[in-house]
Amino acid sequence: MISINSLQSALEALDHEDAGVRYHSAWWLGKHRAVEAVPKLVECLRDEREITSTGGYPLRRQAARSLGMIKDSYCIPELLKTLKTDDIQLHEATLRALIEIKSDQSTHSLLDYLERNIENKPIEALIEALTEHKAWQISEKIRPFLSSESERVVSSAATFFFSCTGEIIYLDKIISLLDHHNRFVMQSAAFDLARIGTIEAAQPILESKIPNNIKMFVIKSILSKSLTGKSKTTSIPQSEQKLILNSLLKKLDNLIRENFSGNLLIEQDEQSADNYLAGEQTTQDEFLADAFKNLRAPSLVSREAGIEKLIRSADSFKINLVDLYFLEPDQDIKMGLIKVMAVLRRPLYAKAFIDAIGVEIGNHCQGNIRRVAVCALGEIKWSKNGASEAVSAIIKKLAWTLQSPEDWGLRYGACLALEGISNANSIELLINAKEKEPDPVIRMRIEHALSTCKTKEFK
Repeated sequence: MISINSLQSALEALDHEDAGVRYHSAWWLGKHRAVEAVPKLVECLRDEREITSTGGYPLRRQAARSLGMIKDSYCIPELLKTLKTDDIQLHEATLRALIEIKSDQSTHSLLDYLERNIENKPIEALIEALTEHKAWQISEKIRPFLSSESERVVSSAATFFFSCTGEIIYLDKIISLLDHHNRFVMQSAAFDLARIGTIEAAQPILESKIPNNIKMFVIKSILSKSLTGKSKTTSIPQSEQKLILNSLLKKLDNLIRENFSGNLLIEQDEQSADNYLAGEQTTQDEFLADAFKNLRAPSLVSREAGIEKLIRSADSFKINLVDLYFLEPDQDIKMGLIKVMAVLRRPLYAKAFIDAIGVEIGNHCQGNIRRVAVCALGEIKWSKNGASEAVSAIIKKLAWTLQSPEDWGLRYGACLALEGISNANSIELLINAKEKEPDPVIRMRIEHALSTCKTKEFK
């Protein structure tokens, strides 16, 4: 398999004879926001070398997605041409790309697409695109979708009308779907609330059963839109909004720190954690086998129970958690071990935390393990005697982490860690990061961290 690890190698791979290599290359270029690749990705929109049994074009779809990630308006004319193909999945990929690019160039074509009689048209994505382009003049054409048989389409239509009118009835319709029995409807409603970004949606999101990764995304979106003035006006007085934003920042702190659950659904499990803790094992191997079984389970309750087992009994069984982490290939178990070590907060665990953070997005376990690990670096309980060398290594890793553009949650977690360390080096890092950080939420978190560090300094 060809190695794709640079802009040049990825561009060359787009011409590779193997369809899988071409697809991976298009994905890599989008992931790395490679503006230089836009002309080549535009060519891929016309590539007909690979076709599925149902008539679709995987590479063309991925090229559209990647162009959406790069967000260069140069590609809009070619993207719009794909809406005239027979590939419905390509249509959806294009519509979602146009949502990200946010250009008025496409509005007329979107309205034309709405009028066309196309079987299985991706209405949800189309309404989202029309919302993003503020096409309020066609509201009466969108109104029938408020009564659609698809709750996801209903949610998109309600988002359109709330964005257009600000009437609370439409917001309430979306919020009500957070209690839906179908997880995809719940999550679709959550993403619609993220697009709206109104403060009034925050509490329902926090109380919902959606996965923590999505909660993080929505709360951050609400904070971002509120800080940049892009949130729809709410009934909450301006004087109260600052207090609410500070409260949401603390909620986001907790979601980042506790996010080992990732995308697991927060379901109501009939079994309590105590049920999973039942049964005492007589040997270390038996104990670990039982705990690891919990950590691999699809149930969030079970995974939490596995973590609790290890926290309670790791010392009594004399388990070397660091060695286990480095020897264990299973990503779910590695995640659980990191969470256990994050709770115990011992200096010898720093090596595992630094490894879990990794050096790039491609060589780590998963996004949420990095976030838990980076937060843990700021919570280690150092003795008063000579931890300076270890802390210096941690500061160096956090300096790199603050410059990691691929994962906002990782940069956010670095702020929490530096706040926890709260020495002269961490303060200097935060000050420098504030000047360069483009994200308003992370800048807000940096400011809070600096305030906390200075308070500690003067005590």
